[in-house]
Amino acid sequence: MPTAVESDRAAKLTLLQHLGHSPDILILGSSRSRQAEPSVLQKLTGHDGFNAGVTGGTSADEYVFVRYAADRFPDHKRRYIWFTDVGLAGGGVNPQLAHDQRAHKYFAGGGNFGLGDVGTYLSTDATRASWRVLKKCVIAICHSRITFNSDGSLTNQSLHYLPEHTKSLHKAVAKLVAAVRRHHQTLAQARADLAQPGRFFYFERALEFMNRRGEVPVLVLNPVYPTVLAELTKYGFAGRRASLEMVAKLHKRFKFVFVDAEDIRKWGGTDVDWSNPTHVNRSNMRRLLTYIVARSQGALR
Repeated sequence: MPTAVESDRAAKLTLLQHLGHSPDILILGSSRSRQAEPSVLQKLTGHDGFNAGVTGGTSADEYVFVRYAADRFPDHKRRYIWFTDVGLAGGGVNPQLAHDQRAHKYFAGGGNFGLGDVGTYLSTDATRASWRVLKKCVIAICHSRITFNSDGSLTNQSLHYLPEHTKSLHKAVAKLVAAVRRHHQTLAQARADLAQPGRFFYFERALEFMNRRGEVPVLVLNPVYPTVLAELTKYGFAGRRASLEMVAKLHKRFKFVFVDAEDIRKWGGTDVDWSNPTHVNRSNMRRLLTYIVARSQGALR
């Protein structure tokens, strides 16, 4: 079985390092973005791309990939699709990323940043699984069944081994709906979460860097399974309300296009094309990419 957190950061940095030309579109996000195929975007926009989405991706990961691509191809402006969840930012620096020498110079500690600094920047969102993978894939030898094409997209064979794949979508959805009923935030709690010191540190740095280069990213609020969304809405979905408030605040300081894709009815998604209640599969992602390009206000053209 694959590890809970795949060691895909180094793999994708290496792929980006060896690309012969700059990708026109950079796809950013967590494992929820990994199903996005640059080849589909090329058919929709005429521009090629690279999928830099990584498992458990945080704002720090996204910032590093944005900066690394810019350093790798300094004379080329690019477009971005940045998949994000409610809460928008956070997650701290993943230890897998912290270990990679190519990422060090982009962190707050500069070139001296290393594993000893991870505790300072690692949030509670980073799980013990990250450390398990770090020990297995850095200290020991790591072999994963999940592999990538040269454009960062998942190979067809890899789709069978994704850790997010569930045997029973129905049971997984029911479990998540039950969890929503047991635990739901108040608006005050959701706002307090977004106001945590440093939460938007790398998120804002990434936006600032893009805008300084004359680039306007497309931020996409990830889909939520229909019955889960309905249950969240029943209780006010405080996380969504607080996140939309933050988007409005960020829009006053940064240029970006915001695409709200939480409700799959907006973009023709189905309730069967999901790997689990939080991850759409490749079929739904293709529908979503079509919607994103159509709502991108020209930022992907």
